Amino acid sequence: MTEETNEKKHSYKKILFFLLFLILLLGIYLYFIEPHLLVVKEYAIIDNQIPYSFHGIKIVEFSDLFYGKSTDDKMVEKVVQKINELNPDIVLFTGDLISSEIHINEENEENLKKNLKDIHANLKKYAVLGDQDYTDKMRCINILENAEFTLLNNKNDALYFEDSEPILFIGTTSLLENEANFQEALASTEDLSSYYKIWLSHEPILWEELESSPFKPNLIFSGHTLGGLISFPFGISLLHQPGDAYKNDFYENENTKMYVSHGIGTYKYPVRFLNPPSISLYRLYQY
Repeated sequence: MTEETNEKKHSYKKILFFLLFLILLLGIYLYFIEPHLLVVKEYAIIDNQIPYSFHGIKIVEFSDLFYGKSTDDKMVEKVVQKINELNPDIVLFTGDLISSEIHINEENEENLKKNLKDIHANLKKYAVLGDQDYTDKMRCINILENAEFTLLNNKNDALYFEDSEPILFIGTTSLLENEANFQEALASTEDLSSYYKIWLSHEPILWEELESSPFKPNLIFSGHTLGGLISFPFGISLLHQPGDAYKNDFYENENTKMYVSHGIGTYKYPVRFLNPPSISLYRLYQY
């Protein structure tokens, strides 16, 4: 064997070792670092139909906690602290509180109630259920109600602030679980057509369901897809939740804007890449 051949083999070993080292570092980042980060995504929502009294109002949305899987009490406390630092007027939770793969005990349940109750909103806290929540529906409802969230499960609520003109919050339960009931969600003794309307739906496929409907909300806030836990440049992403192709943050047509939270937890595999856990801060401006 020549000296040149030995040098080539040695070089190949170095390259192989370097690649294995990179793969190891990537695995550590995917599993142990990014799923435990937390970022805030900020959006300005400018619309002359927003009631003037709500000009400057801050809304914070968080979604897809998947508590018990990659999200533990420490991560929940981190989320609560970050939300409170933002001093929101309205807080929205758009579903999937507990991972369907996990059976939490009473201590977990009490910790979750306490932590979520510590979330402060100057005006109100709203929530809807996600498809994962139907594994233990009554427990999830109990936790959210004890944490002082108003559940909009096929309901609506007119929120007033300093003025006679409210914002109408509408919520529907999981479309994937066939629990959403639009007729119930829009039931009211009042004419709702003139209100500024914000619709909470765990799954963004609500966008498609409302395409043929005469009732068009101004805003939709949703979650579910996680944006694809593994993201790459040029819009390529992997490991979405099933049943949805909505991997972007924002969608718009002439009548409605929809924002899709990429959530806190993970689905199936406890990994994230170029898509860290996030909460969303929206500022409403009437111009």
